[in-house]
Amino acid sequence: MDNEFVSSVLAAYTELYDPPTRTLRFSRTGPPSGESAVVVYLPDEIEQLEPEDNLTLLGTAGFGSEVLCADFPCELSMEVRGKLDEATFGALAKALVELASVPLESGRPFHDGQILANFSFPLFPRFPNAMLIDWDSVYGFRFPPPATEIGVLRVVPLFATEADFVERSPDRHSGYRALINRGMAPVDPDREPVV
Repeated sequence: MDNEFVSSVLAAYTELYDPPTRTLRFSRTGPPSGESAVVVYLPDEIEQLEPEDNLTLLGTAGFGSEVLCADFPCELSMEVRGKLDEATFGALAKALVELASVPLESGRPFHDGQILANFSFPLFPRFPNAMLIDWDSVYGFRFPPPATEIGVLRVVPLFATEADFVERSPDRHSGYRALINRGMAPVDPDREPVV
């Protein structure tokens, strides 16, 4: 994870979404050592008036140069309903960096569609599982230039019954979309299970 790569992913976020509200920097002592960042996009006053737009987006920058995912080079990202305060988005950013560090430290990369057990994230204490799924679960997502080879895995907190539903589906992407069609709002930490 070098600064040039981090800068290219930050530039791609800016190209896609405009400049972030905040960019938080993190240093890893290893292995591998290096720099990373998390962009934070907070909803503006107009976006806060529309429930579907009232979202905080967080995304890592710097992990796509490592083998984070066996399927494609990627970063991790998640959305949360509402405008988060600095302490909350800071805790979520740290949790994203820690999660992204797991495959680098263990040598076992994530997979698109993977269900994580023993999941623990700030704001989502009721969710023991999470799914990692391509940001665009139908067509696949890639950043615009200068990071066109890099995708994003969305971190989706799940209840145990939802994780079981996805795992029993013939295709995990279809299982995820079925949860969405049943009304799952993955951005809402106060939601109830849909299965």
